[in-house]
Amino acid sequence: MTGSAFDVSAGCAGFCLALALASDVVRGRTASHVLVIGVERLSEFVDFTDKSTAFIFSDGAGAVVVGPSDEPGIGPVEWGSDGSQAHALTQHPSLTTFRDNPMGPPPTVRMDGPAIFRWAVSEMEKVSRSALDRAGVAIDQVDAFIPHQANLRITEAITKRLKLKPATVVARDIVEAGNTSAASVPLAMETLLRTGDSHAGDTALLVGFGAGLTYAAQVVTLPAAPQHS
Repeated sequence: MTGSAFDVSAGCAGFCLALALASDVVRGRTASHVLVIGVERLSEFVDFTDKSTAFIFSDGAGAVVVGPSDEPGIGPVEWGSDGSQAHALTQHPSLTTFRDNPMGPPPTVRMDGPAIFRWAVSEMEKVSRSALDRAGVAIDQVDAFIPHQANLRITEAITKRLKLKPATVVARDIVEAGNTSAASVPLAMETLLRTGDSHAGDTALLVGFGAGLTYAAQVVTLPAAPQHS
């Protein structure tokens, strides 16, 4: 018996988007278990002379297994994309230009940091609240907030606007791991569980956002901490 494998090309929102797809596939009994992997090797696409990106982006990988459960552990997804902000995170030169001139400079990430900051802080508050509403979870029931680790200023600003309860644990994995794009949410989740800041059964709000600009958010029940050999 064989299974299917496919790529969800959605950048920093990719993990949360794929998690939603995996949940629906298991609920629909199309599959019994789904392995969701968020992985990036952004070092291949960073211009190390560009001070706006070189110190932020990094390589990483994180994964979860989604399977059947007597109690729902993954809430409805709030997702979408905003093409009006496509200019905020691009590659230069484009892949098309590089294809036509492979001897030229390879594509590297170009980012309009202020534009992404304004968009993320404003829109991700709304997306987060919508995800909570869809899951039937109040803001004071959130034990952990695990946003995409874009940068610490964005995390702090969204946290402040959401008015989370003081006891809510906020993932700040970017301080150690950097912005690993699609890998950042699972890596930040693993860090909270491994350090004991969060525990199995806690209610967590996940939010991914980035290239496109795309976004996805859902409320989940955290699993047990992974066992490392």
